[in-house]
Amino acid sequence: MGKIKIVKPKNKQKDKKVMHLKRLTPQLIAQALVVVAIAGVFIFAMPNLPQRPTTDANATYQGVINLWLVDSFEGGSGSRQSWFTKRSAQFESQNKGVFVCVTALTESQLLAKLADGQKFDLLCFSRGVGAKVLQNLAPMDVDFGGVLDNFAQSGRVHNSTYAIPIFVGTYCVFARKSQQNGDVLANCLTTTFTRKVGKNTITLAPLVCGFSGYNSPLTALAKSGVKGAFQPDYSTTQYTAYEQFVANKSAVTLLGTQRDMYRLGKKLELGKMEELLFAPLTAYTDLVSYVGISKHTSNLSICQKYVQYLLTDTVQQSVRDISMFSVTCQNLYTNEWYSACESGISKAIVPNVFADEESILDARSSALKEINSQ
Repeated sequence: MGKIKIVKPKNKQKDKKVMHLKRLTPQLIAQALVVVAIAGVFIFAMPNLPQRPTTDANATYQGVINLWLVDSFEGGSGSRQSWFTKRSAQFESQNKGVFVCVTALTESQLLAKLADGQKFDLLCFSRGVGAKVLQNLAPMDVDFGGVLDNFAQSGRVHNSTYAIPIFVGTYCVFARKSQQNGDVLANCLTTTFTRKVGKNTITLAPLVCGFSGYNSPLTALAKSGVKGAFQPDYSTTQYTAYEQFVANKSAVTLLGTQRDMYRLGKKLELGKMEELLFAPLTAYTDLVSYVGISKHTSNLSICQKYVQYLLTDTVQQSVRDISMFSVTCQNLYTNEWYSACESGISKAIVPNVFADEESILDARSSALKEINSQ
């Protein structure tokens, strides 16, 4: 029997590697080494490359800031909520990661939310509401050096600032030129007018005046030196007074606000109102919107930054978009009526925003006595 020859099985895997290596040309090897070298450079350099910022370099907070807005009196034109929303969008673009949620509330809705334990970060409010929210506010460390002095002091309690004024309105009087001669302010409580309405003859009273919950337009009249007999109807709203004046069946003169300047101005532009006499009552105003910061907020720094932003020239100039007046800037208007109001507000008496309801009622009573004193 012949010898048995043992044949080892071929290593196919090894054979394949050998075949691949045989196919590698010097050119392919060089290209591979280049790729390896580039990868090594990136691996080494990656930790030292500048990272793309995810937030603004100056941002100290990322998240939602809740701003509650309570309107206690008629504005000028448009929506104050829309104004705050637009300003907030600009603030957000400068502070990446911050979102300001603006919520409009009535006074009763505000008080219900607070009673329910809900919390705001920022609150926009006016006189009357101020007394009910003071305990929820924190003193502010904000530079408000540009704010007119008479307005700056109105948000202080015990030498600490709890509210910053943002924009302001004014009182004023209007009368049809055909029904009143001479000085509209001096004659607003004495001039009557008789006119035919259908088959009837009616006599218009001297003055109609509207009220919101906490304002005191008669104080503006008294501080302007007006004297005469007048009995107010505190149930008459600002809009109702405007309607009565436009209907020309109630009174010769309207004691209104910047809102009436806008409404009547539009009617004059459209030829739907005869020529009017006008006088600003800039000796006094309580038509001021303030912003305060919650003492419960965990975002005090960004809230103070937002309040400071509201006082910048760009934002203050934009209050003309809602036909209100700035607390820092002048010469926003060329319109004769608006310019007359704007030029006088720096000397206006501005009462403290945190006065309670009893103090406001006392102010109304005192103003009425002053007017009726002969």
